[in-house]
Amino acid sequence: MKKLIFFIFVGIILSSCSNSGSKSQSSDQADPNKIVITNDMENARGMIPGWQNESHVIAMSEPPAHSGTYACISNDTTQYSYTFKEQLKNINSKLPKSATVKGWVYTTVANPNFSILCSINQDQKQYDWKAVPLDKELTKPGKWVEFSANYFFYKPLKPEDEIWIFAWNQSQKNVYMDDLTITFQY
Repeated sequence: MKKLIFFIFVGIILSSCSNSGSKSQSSDQADPNKIVITNDMENARGMIPGWQNESHVIAMSEPPAHSGTYACISNDTTQYSYTFKEQLKNINSKLPKSATVKGWVYTTVANPNFSILCSINQDQKQYDWKAVPLDKELTKPGKWVEFSANYFFYKPLKPEDEIWIFAWNQSQKNVYMDDLTITFQY
């Protein structure tokens, strides 16, 4: 009887430890040809693997973050946002055909010169890149606006290639981002 209670106790402990609650990367169980990576900025200071420029994530009070407490800021001193940077082989053993970046942006000026970029670096050199400008979507300052940016990979990729996904704020006014989702299609 003591052995049975011991095994039940160990089973409960192991099952409670198996769910880490990480929001940094998850697979979509319904579609094996898709990987979804999310980042709500709440754990950015915890050095989530694959992300850099943690100093660009700040606690928000006015305006409030889209969700939670933290959001990414870009402005005249931090033109480039919190950045997803990873080798393709570390995301999946297959090479992606496309990537979609979704999230929320809050701007302090109408129509800022603000873009979401996807860059592929091959052998430490920029191999391919695309910028999706959001100025036409960001017509009204002072509110959170949802965005979506699509990238298709037409050039041949290698597993060792690095992908960089980030925002570039050329308006030099405060622009905030929150609740990012990156979806890779294979």
